[in-house]
Amino acid sequence: MIYRNYKSEDIFALRDIMEKDLGYNCKLSNLKSRIEEMMKRGNYTIIVADNNGKVVGFIGCVNYLAFELENEGMKIIALAVSKEYRRKGIGTSLIKAAEKQAKENGSEVILLNSGLLRNDAHSFYESQGYSKNSYGFIKKL
Repeated sequence: MIYRNYKSEDIFALRDIMEKDLGYNCKLSNLKSRIEEMMKRGNYTIIVADNNGKVVGFIGCVNYLAFELENEGMKIIALAVSKEYRRKGIGTSLIKAAEKQAKENGSEVILLNSGLLRNDAHSFYESQGYSKNSYGFIKKL
């Protein structure tokens, strides 16, 4: 397994993981446009888990500034591993790769949100040293 930066040809695998493994309805052209815009902005990173040429997981992150932080922070905006590859350390390796990059970029904190019903994900994040410290709110416009 290698962990590398996203390449444009990975788009199909990311869409498949998002649809089949996370249950999101994800139109390929929309996802491609969003990722292209992220890459243009320069403060987004996508790292993929590549198993002999097959992308089996990914993590997406964005570096941000906040009023309360002295330095930059990083937010994990996506983390997913194909169901058949879960519980093999891939999620942990993706988190570690993001943490390494955050440290190299001078981030002082990593933030992430997780859906209320994703109890397995909550346990995973806690096992990685993350703690619950706030509620997330959303309002659709």
